[in-house]
Amino acid sequence: MNILDPLMMQMPGLTPHYTKHPIFPDMLTAMIVASLISIALNIAIAMLRKKTTDFEKMNKVMKETNEWRKQYTAAIKKQDRALIEELKKKQAYVNKMSMEMQQQQMRPMLLYMVPSFMLWIFVFPTIFGATTALSPIQVPWIMCSSAQVQADSQVDKSGMHKGPCLVPGEVFLWGWFLITSFAFSGMISKVTKTTMPSLTGN
Repeated sequence: MNILDPLMMQMPGLTPHYTKHPIFPDMLTAMIVASLISIALNIAIAMLRKKTTDFEKMNKVMKETNEWRKQYTAAIKKQDRALIEELKKKQAYVNKMSMEMQQQQMRPMLLYMVPSFMLWIFVFPTIFGATTALSPIQVPWIMCSSAQVQADSQVDKSGMHKGPCLVPGEVFLWGWFLITSFAFSGMISKVTKTTMPSLTGN
């Protein structure tokens, strides 16, 4: 899952309408299916990254950039004015290469973003509803709190609960996707050899 999705979905017209009658009414099935979809989406973006990114060039740029930064930092510490001036001449090239590297990192994310939003607005809410898992440990924002349960458990005039939270610790759909995405993204990147190089070299 793209971490920007929950933020974008708060924009007018993009708020999804969660069904109160999900296809998977039991939490265990919903949790497993949602996890598998989240893993599949991570694999999809990893494959997209592999197709659109020149990792060999990115690693080369990263190495050159980090080497320049080390030399520049050392020159400033030593107050070596001649070396500082020499390294400054290379700064424009280093900045240009770093910008190109960042653009390559962003390209697959931008291509993935539109279909991802469509899934989050029109598909997932109608399949899973608002909550899809249950956790013994409550984490604010991504899980139902006791206050939310108290408010949502009330029944409206049509006999329906006012909200999705009926048990403390229920995990919101987007929260579960976020958890599983973080849990498996590193592993998937290693398996597909699509780990993005760091600008800091760490």
